[in-house]
Amino acid sequence: MKYKVKEKFISLNIKFILINIISLLIVAIGVITTISLLNKSTLAGNIDNFNSAFVDANKYVNRNDKSCEEYLVDVGDLYNVNAAVIDRDGNVLLKSKDVKEDKLNMENILKWFHMEYEDGNLYQMYDITIDNQPEKLLVWHKRPTQYNEKMILGIIMIPVIIAILLIYLLTNKKVKYIKTIAEGASEFSNGNLDYRIKKKGKDELGFLAESMNSMAEKLKENMENERAQEMFKAELITNVSHDLRTPLTSLIAYLQLVEDEKTTEENKKKYTGISIEKSYKLKQLIEDLFEYSKLECGGITLEKSEADIIEIIEQSIGELFIEAQKRNMKLKKEFETSKVNLNIDCNKLGRVFENLLSNAVKYGVEGTDIYIYLIESDEDVTIVFENEVTKEACEDTLKLFERFYRGDKSRNSQVSGSGLGLAISKNIVELHEGEIWAECKNNIFKIYVKIHKN
Repeated sequence: MKYKVKEKFISLNIKFILINIISLLIVAIGVITTISLLNKSTLAGNIDNFNSAFVDANKYVNRNDKSCEEYLVDVGDLYNVNAAVIDRDGNVLLKSKDVKEDKLNMENILKWFHMEYEDGNLYQMYDITIDNQPEKLLVWHKRPTQYNEKMILGIIMIPVIIAILLIYLLTNKKVKYIKTIAEGASEFSNGNLDYRIKKKGKDELGFLAESMNSMAEKLKENMENERAQEMFKAELITNVSHDLRTPLTSLIAYLQLVEDEKTTEENKKKYTGISIEKSYKLKQLIEDLFEYSKLECGGITLEKSEADIIEIIEQSIGELFIEAQKRNMKLKKEFETSKVNLNIDCNKLGRVFENLLSNAVKYGVEGTDIYIYLIESDEDVTIVFENEVTKEACEDTLKLFERFYRGDKSRNSQVSGSGLGLAISKNIVELHEGEIWAECKNNIFKIYVKIHKN
C-alpha cells in the first residue's frame, strides 16, 4: 500500500474569514457608490460644481482667444459641466467641448430662471469680463436623477444581497460536502470498505475525506490479512496432517515389524535403521513448520553482524558437497571478488544458501554442474544459483516460493523435503530487506538473491 505525502491545506477558518472580508468589501463599495450617487443627485452638489467652475474660469478666462477657450474646455471637463461665455444677445464667444451651438436662446434661458420653461437641464449664470467688456458665463448640466427612499434602499440592498448569496453559495458547497463525508462514514460503518469519498479541496474537509479513505483501506487490508491468516492456519493444519501422516504411518509399521517375533535379527536392524531415518525426516519437517510459522507471524528477529558473505556461501557449498557427489554433480564458484562484508544474520542467510543448494542437488539433472555466481555493485550484492533441470521442473517458477509447493500436485514425490524451504528462504531474504526470484529458460534454472548494502 502506498502512502501519500501529506499535502498542505488552507484552513476553513481562513476561507470563512476571507469570505466575510470580501462580503464586507462588497457592502462597503455599495454604500460608497450609493453615497456618491446621492451626492451627484443633489441640487446643492451640482451648484457647488457650477460655482467651482466659475471661480476657476474667472481667474484666467478674460480674453476672446484660443488659449482662454482651451482653458474653459479644461474647466468643463474637470467639473463635468457645459460652459459658455455669451453676450447679451446669446451669441457664444467661448465654449467648452460639448457645447455645439454658436448662439443660445436667451429667451428660454431667462424663462427657465423664472421657472416658466423646462428642458431637462440645470443652469447657473455668472458675470464675467472678457476683453474689458461685461459678459455672461452660463454653466449648465443635465438635471440629475432624483432618488427616493425606496430607490436608495434598493441600491444599498443590491450589494447586501450579493454578499449574502456569496456566503450562501460557498458555505452551501461545504455543507453538501460534509453530507458526502457523512454518507461515506455510513458506508464504512456498514462494512463497505471498497467505498471511497471523492476528495475535494485542500482544507480540513478534504484532509478528513482522505484520512477516512486511508482508514478504510487499512481496515480492509487488516481484515484481508486476518482472513489470510485464518486460511493459512486451516491450510497449515491440512498440510501438516498430510505430511506427518505418511512418514508416521511408515514409522509405526516398521516399529511393529521390529516388535514382531517372527522378524529376523537382520531385518530388525534394517527396520530400526529405516525407523530412525523416518524419525529424522519427521523431526526436520516439524522444525521447518515451526520456523516457517515463526517467520510468518513475525516471531523471528535478525541477529545481524558484519560478516563475509562469500565465506557463508563456501560453508554451505562444503555441507552439500557429499550430496552433490552422490548424484555426480559438481559445485562451481564464479565470484568477481574474494571478500564481501555485509551486515547480515549469518545463520539465517546460511540457511537460505543451504536450501537453494540442496534444491539444486535434488531437482537438478544428475551428472550436470551447479554454478554459483556473485555479482557486486555499489548498492547491492547478487548471488545467482544456476543448474540444469527437467522440462517439468521448469514450470510454475512463480509458485516456487509458496509454502508446501514441490512441483508435485499429488504431494507423494519420492524427493524428500517439507516443501517449505523456499518459502522460508523468501521470508529470511525479505527480513534482510532483500529480494529473491527465480527464472527458467531452455531448462536452465536460476535463482537470484539480492542483498542491499547498508
